[in-house]
Amino acid sequence: MTCLHCGKPASGTLCAKCTADYWDMIRQLGHVQLPTLRSIMLRQAHIGPTGHTPNRGNAPLPIDTSAQDLITESEAWLAEQAGKIRAAYAAYNWRKAWFAIISNKHTILTMSTAADDYASLQRIIRRNEQALTPEEAMVIIGTCPKCGHQATSTPQAETWTCPDCKWQGGVQAIKAERDNKLWQLEYTGKPIEVARYLTKMDIHCTSSQIRQWLTRGKLHATPTKHKGEYVFNLGEITAMLDCHN
Repeated sequence: MTCLHCGKPASGTLCAKCTADYWDMIRQLGHVQLPTLRSIMLRQAHIGPTGHTPNRGNAPLPIDTSAQDLITESEAWLAEQAGKIRAAYAAYNWRKAWFAIISNKHTILTMSTAADDYASLQRIIRRNEQALTPEEAMVIIGTCPKCGHQATSTPQAETWTCPDCKWQGGVQAIKAERDNKLWQLEYTGKPIEVARYLTKMDIHCTSSQIRQWLTRGKLHATPTKHKGEYVFNLGEITAMLDCHN
C-alpha cells in the first residue's frame, strides 16, 4: 500500500512521515496560528515594524479583514473535520472543534479522506504562515515558471504556490532555475548594496568578500563613474560564493 499524499510505502492512508507532519499542522493551527490571527484581527497584535502613518481622514477598520478571511477558512476546516468525528461537533466553535480533533487523534489520522484533508490543511497553514511572517523575513526564491510572478517565501519553506496562477512547485527547484538565470542579471551598486540585494534572495555573501574578490581580480565587475560603484554580474558572484563554500 502506498501513501495517498506522497506515494511512499504506507500501512494506511498516509505514510509515517506524512502522518506526523499532518498531526503537527493540526496542533499548530489550533495552538499557534488561530489565536495569533484572532489577535491580529482585533488589532491586539502587529506583524512587522510599527510606525505612525499620516491621518488620511478615514477612520481605521476595527478589525483586520485579511486576517478574518484566513480565520474563516481555518475554522471551516476544523468544523469539517470535527463533524466527521461526530455530526454534532460541526457546530462547535473553533476551539472546541480543535479539542475534539485532538482528543480523537487515531480517528482523524486514519480517515479515508485523510490525504485530501492533509492537502487542504497544508494550503491553509502555508497561507497563514505567509500572513504571520514579517515581510522582511521573506526572501526572493525566483519567479513562477508558468506566469512569471515573483516568488517570495520563508527560507525554511519546501513548496511554493503562486498567488496569481496557483501553480505549485518545490522551493529548491525554483531556486535552481533562479540561479541559472542569475548569469543574465546585472546589479549596479557598491559591494554592500549588492550583498544586501543577494540576501533578499537567501544568498548570503558579505561585502568584504566581494571587495576581496574585486581586489584579487576574481570578479570582473565594471567600475562606473561613481566612486566605489560597479556593475556586477550576479551569476559570477554566486559562482564565487559556491567555490568559497
